[in-house]
Amino acid sequence: MPDISQELDKIAEEFAGKVDLAKDSVVQVLMDVTEGKTAEESLKILSGINIEKSLEFKLIVAFTAFEVGIKEILKNTYTTAIISESALQLLLNNAKGMISDEVTKHLSKTMLQSIVDGIGSGQTSAQVISSLNEKIPNIETLINTTYSQFSNTITNMTAELLPENTKFIYIGAYDEKTRDRCVQKIQSGSLTRKEILGRFGDMNNELFNCRHKWEQMSDSPEDQGYNPEEFKSNA
Repeated sequence: MPDISQELDKIAEEFAGKVDLAKDSVVQVLMDVTEGKTAEESLKILSGINIEKSLEFKLIVAFTAFEVGIKEILKNTYTTAIISESALQLLLNNAKGMISDEVTKHLSKTMLQSIVDGIGSGQTSAQVISSLNEKIPNIETLINTTYSQFSNTITNMTAELLPENTKFIYIGAYDEKTRDRCVQKIQSGSLTRKEILGRFGDMNNELFNCRHKWEQMSDSPEDQGYNPEEFKSNA
């Protein structure tokens, strides 16, 4: 299977860029609406505006791209187990919901607070945006982590459905950036679900910015991206 980590990274980067544009645009509009008002007057005005919906509208294209990434994960995961379409749709909706909660719900509330605080202290739009940037999570990390969580869920669900003697391998990059924990999993070779749980406690990857996953071993592990030999760049 092809390595799709770069494609997922690109989606995460584009998503983060669209969040930045949406955030800056909404802040500017709201600052214009409250120009010349006190913090208390501004709060009354802003409380009547659905900031969350404004962000959602501006991020429709970003969420469409996010869904493409989820489908790529499924398309490039080797397994002989079958998960129902309804279960996959529920998992997709849950993944999108986690992103939406963090990006639109959390950001809209933080945005409201930052604007009101900024008006009260005489800040410009640029200063409010700068202050807001310090209060929100790294969106690229958030997207990549959600992809990892989704991939882990698929791994666990399919592994549970397969025969006990099914072998799994830990696939992904093996270079100077690879975590020690991931190196251990790569070098452990092919293991059954029971062996993985006994040795590592679960069948998850290392989650945050992790480029790996457990996957059912096919007849061609190399084509799945399994390489137990470390690659070192000469650069």
